[in-house]
Amino acid sequence: MSRQFAILGLGYFGTTVARELKRHGNQVLGVDHDETRVNALSSVLDHAVIAELTDEKALEELSLDAYDAVVIDVDGDLESSVICTLHVKELGAKEVWAKAHSDAHFKLLKRLGADHVIYPEYDVGIRVAESLNYHAMVDFIRLGERQFIVEIETTERLVGQCASVSKLAIDQEALTLVAIKRGDRVIHNPQDDTALEAGDNLVLMGDLEALREIGRQL
Repeated sequence: MSRQFAILGLGYFGTTVARELKRHGNQVLGVDHDETRVNALSSVLDHAVIAELTDEKALEELSLDAYDAVVIDVDGDLESSVICTLHVKELGAKEVWAKAHSDAHFKLLKRLGADHVIYPEYDVGIRVAESLNYHAMVDFIRLGERQFIVEIETTERLVGQCASVSKLAIDQEALTLVAIKRGDRVIHNPQDDTALEAGDNLVLMGDLEALREIGRQL
């Protein structure tokens, strides 16, 4: 089912979000003060509008409360981003996603009531550090303070040591093997006798320390 999104700010981040949402069949409004940016997306998005993102009257005319979510990616100084977020909240947006540029900016956006604050440099930095530390890790999702879902690429060493799921040193109380990704195929809830093959990706859910222990086997 198609949903409606408004993207305020068409920098690299905002443009990427807008294009992806449109690619998934959603209705997308793109707004920016820069005419060149707006024109570049005018044939891609459902609506592309030139407007000053700190102008409350201009934002009010966009009927932002009618959209499922509003994404804010304001270039320039922190003040402009904060003013835009404040206006969007006061105009009754259902769900606000805002991009932060610093720790202080992150805290301010949270205090203003942004439902989700994205801090790309921090988030990417964490992912890079985890990938470097656990070289076979493909991706991870944080579920809580110490709970994660992690996708790990099997290595030749691991497959050589563990011919099947039963041979994996998994702490059953702390970890669950959710699935094995094998090319385009996904093996859900694999059984103990499921054979492991080179190139498999293990999708594990559970405690951080138990996941780190698996990482040491790699």
